[in-house]
Amino acid sequence: MSDEFEVDSADAGAAKWIPQQASAIKKGGHIMIKGRPCKVVNISTSKPGKHGSAKCNFTAIDLFTGDKKEAISPGHANVDVPIVTRLEYTVMDIDDSGFFSLMPNEGQGEMREDIRCPDDGEGEKARTMFNDGKDVMVTILTAIGEDRLVDVKENTKGN
Repeated sequence: MSDEFEVDSADAGAAKWIPQQASAIKKGGHIMIKGRPCKVVNISTSKPGKHGSAKCNFTAIDLFTGDKKEAISPGHANVDVPIVTRLEYTVMDIDDSGFFSLMPNEGQGEMREDIRCPDDGEGEKARTMFNDGKDVMVTILTAIGEDRLVDVKENTKGN
Protein backbone atom coordinates (compact mmCIF):
# COMPACT_ATOMS: atom_id res chain seq x y z
CA MET A 1 0.00 0.00 0.00
CA SER A 2 1.52 3.32 -1.09
CA ASP A 3 0.37 6.59 0.42
CA GLU A 4 1.20 9.56 -1.76
CA PHE A 5 1.19 13.09 -0.51
CA GLU A 6 1.92 16.44 -2.03
CA VAL A 7 3.92 19.23 -0.43
CA ASP A 8 2.93 22.73 -1.57
CA SER A 9 5.62 24.56 0.35
CA ALA A 10 8.44 23.83 2.72
CA ASP A 11 10.00 25.84 5.48
CA ALA A 12 13.48 25.26 6.83
CA GLY A 13 12.08 25.91 10.29
CA ALA A 14 14.56 28.67 11.07
CA ALA A 15 13.87 30.51 14.28
CA LYS A 16 12.48 34.03 14.10
CA TRP A 17 13.89 34.85 17.54
CA ILE A 18 16.47 33.52 19.97
CA PRO A 19 16.57 33.36 23.78
CA GLN A 20 18.94 35.69 25.62
CA GLN A 21 19.41 36.48 29.30
CA ALA A 22 17.46 39.63 30.23
CA SER A 23 20.42 41.23 31.99
CA ALA A 24 22.45 40.96 28.73
CA ILE A 25 20.01 43.11 26.69
CA LYS A 26 21.41 46.58 26.02
CA LYS A 27 19.88 49.92 25.05
CA GLY A 28 19.51 50.00 21.26
CA GLY A 29 19.13 46.22 21.13
CA HIS A 30 15.98 44.29 20.25
CA ILE A 31 13.48 42.35 22.37
CA MET A 32 10.12 40.67 21.85
CA ILE A 33 7.37 42.25 23.96
CA LYS A 34 3.86 40.76 23.78
CA GLY A 35 4.80 38.91 20.57
CA ARG A 36 6.07 42.05 18.77
CA PRO A 37 9.68 42.91 17.82
CA CYS A 38 10.81 46.09 19.59
CA LYS A 39 13.89 48.28 19.83
CA VAL A 40 14.96 48.95 23.43
CA VAL A 41 15.08 52.67 24.27
CA ASN A 42 15.54 52.43 28.05
CA ILE A 43 16.49 49.81 30.63
CA SER A 44 16.36 50.15 34.38
CA THR A 45 17.55 47.42 36.71
CA SER A 46 16.41 47.03 40.30
CA LYS A 47 18.66 45.48 42.92
CA PRO A 48 17.92 42.02 44.27
CA GLY A 49 15.54 42.17 47.20
CA LYS A 50 14.75 39.98 50.14
CA HIS A 51 12.54 37.66 48.08
CA GLY A 52 14.09 37.50 44.67
CA SER A 53 16.54 38.44 42.02
CA ALA A 54 17.20 41.69 40.21
CA LYS A 55 14.48 42.82 37.80
CA CYS A 56 15.03 44.44 34.41
CA ASN A 57 12.42 46.98 33.31
CA PHE A 58 12.45 47.45 29.51
CA THR A 59 10.92 50.36 27.61
CA ALA A 60 10.88 49.75 23.86
CA ILE A 61 9.36 50.91 20.58
CA ASP A 62 7.64 48.45 18.21
CA LEU A 63 9.72 48.20 15.00
CA PHE A 64 6.70 48.20 12.70
CA THR A 65 3.96 50.20 14.42
CA GLY A 66 6.00 52.65 16.49
CA ASP A 67 3.96 51.83 19.63
CA LYS A 68 5.68 52.19 23.01
CA LYS A 69 5.78 48.95 25.00
CA GLU A 70 7.06 48.02 28.45
CA ALA A 71 8.07 44.71 30.01
CA ILE A 72 9.58 43.55 33.29
CA SER A 73 11.66 40.40 33.57
CA PRO A 74 13.94 38.83 36.20
CA GLY A 75 17.56 39.53 35.28
CA HIS A 76 18.49 35.83 35.21
CA ALA A 77 15.52 34.78 33.02
CA ASN A 78 15.67 34.35 29.27
CA VAL A 79 13.74 36.74 27.03
CA ASP A 80 13.13 36.39 23.29
CA VAL A 81 15.30 38.51 20.98
CA PRO A 82 14.02 38.81 17.38
CA ILE A 83 16.39 38.18 14.49
CA VAL A 84 16.37 41.53 12.68
CA THR A 85 17.92 42.00 9.24
CA ARG A 86 18.51 45.23 7.33
CA LEU A 87 19.09 44.89 3.59
CA GLU A 88 19.50 47.45 0.81
CA TYR A 89 17.76 46.98 -2.52
CA THR A 90 17.65 48.87 -5.81
CA VAL A 91 14.13 49.84 -6.89
CA MET A 92 13.51 48.44 -10.37
CA ASP A 93 9.81 49.37 -10.56
CA ILE A 94 6.79 50.45 -8.54
CA ASP A 95 3.68 48.87 -10.07
CA ASP A 96 0.16 50.32 -10.27
CA SER A 97 -0.96 48.47 -7.13
CA GLY A 98 1.92 50.02 -5.15
CA PHE A 99 4.32 47.08 -4.87
CA PHE A 100 8.07 47.47 -5.31
CA SER A 101 10.18 45.34 -7.63
CA LEU A 102 13.43 45.22 -5.69
CA MET A 103 16.83 43.98 -6.88
CA PRO A 104 19.15 43.00 -4.01
CA ASN A 105 22.78 44.03 -3.80
CA GLU A 106 25.25 41.28 -4.74
CA GLY A 107 25.02 38.23 -2.52
CA GLN A 108 22.14 39.56 -0.39
CA GLY A 109 19.26 37.41 -1.53
CA GLU A 110 16.65 37.22 -4.24
CA MET A 111 14.50 39.67 -6.19
CA ARG A 112 11.55 40.82 -4.04
CA GLU A 113 8.12 41.86 -5.31
CA ASP A 114 6.13 41.37 -2.09
CA ILE A 115 6.78 44.69 -0.35
CA ARG A 116 4.22 47.45 -0.70
CA CYS A 117 5.39 51.04 -1.00
CA PRO A 118 4.03 52.71 2.15
CA ASP A 119 1.92 55.88 2.05
CA ASP A 120 4.10 57.64 4.64
CA GLY A 121 6.94 60.11 4.07
CA GLU A 122 9.52 57.47 3.09
CA GLY A 123 7.11 55.88 0.59
CA GLU A 124 6.31 59.24 -1.01
CA LYS A 125 10.02 60.04 -1.19
CA ALA A 126 10.70 56.71 -2.95
CA ARG A 127 7.86 57.28 -5.46
CA THR A 128 8.95 60.85 -6.23
CA MET A 129 12.61 59.91 -6.72
CA PHE A 130 11.67 56.90 -8.89
CA ASN A 131 9.24 58.95 -11.04
CA ASP A 132 11.98 61.59 -11.51
CA GLY A 133 14.14 58.88 -13.11
CA LYS A 134 16.66 58.61 -10.28
CA ASP A 135 18.41 55.37 -9.30
CA VAL A 136 16.67 54.69 -5.95
CA MET A 137 18.05 52.54 -3.10
CA VAL A 138 15.76 51.45 -0.26
CA THR A 139 16.60 49.82 3.07
CA ILE A 140 14.17 47.14 4.23
CA LEU A 141 14.01 46.01 7.87
CA THR A 142 12.80 42.43 8.37
CA ALA A 143 11.83 40.67 11.61
CA ILE A 144 9.43 37.79 12.46
CA GLY A 145 8.25 37.63 8.83
CA GLU A 146 7.31 41.32 8.59
CA ASP A 147 9.00 43.92 6.41
CA ARG A 148 9.21 47.70 6.63
CA LEU A 149 10.79 50.40 4.47
CA VAL A 150 13.10 52.37 6.77
CA ASP A 151 15.29 54.45 4.44
CA VAL A 152 15.30 55.82 0.90
CA LYS A 153 18.29 57.32 -0.87
CA GLU A 154 19.67 57.93 -4.33
CA ASN A 155 22.29 55.47 -5.54
CA THR A 156 25.35 57.60 -6.29
CA LYS A 157 27.74 54.67 -6.88
CA GLY A 158 26.73 54.49 -10.55
CA ASN A 159 26.78 50.77 -11.27
